[in-house]
Amino acid sequence: MEIIKSQELPQSNGHYSTAIISNNTLYLSGQLPIDKEGNHYYKHSFEEQFNIIFENIDHILTVSGSSLQQVVKVTAYITDVALWSLFNEFFKNYFGTHKPVRTVVPVAALHYGYKLEVEVIAEVN
Repeated sequence: MEIIKSQELPQSNGHYSTAIISNNTLYLSGQLPIDKEGNHYYKHSFEEQFNIIFENIDHILTVSGSSLQQVVKVTAYITDVALWSLFNEFFKNYFGTHKPVRTVVPVAALHYGYKLEVEVIAEVN
């Protein structure tokens, strides 16, 4: 098992790792719209939160030796089921023709009032 550590990655704020590789599989902890400098984007639009999260995910994948095209599973937590179709549209635009398996879970609330949290599992070369 390899814990992925880099000053370039969003730092965890609790007792967990941002990303771990085990048996050529990369596991990313749930990503919130927080940039690598630690700035929180909880007051921003759903689209802005989505973009920040997926920029972080893309960066973590790259640093870990993976890519969006190697994503196998995505789990997304959204605070309003009405955002589901918007999430689907952004997701489709972000992944293009690649279709990882996906679960979208409506939840009552997320930390700090965020609208979205996303975790990912991907293959690593």
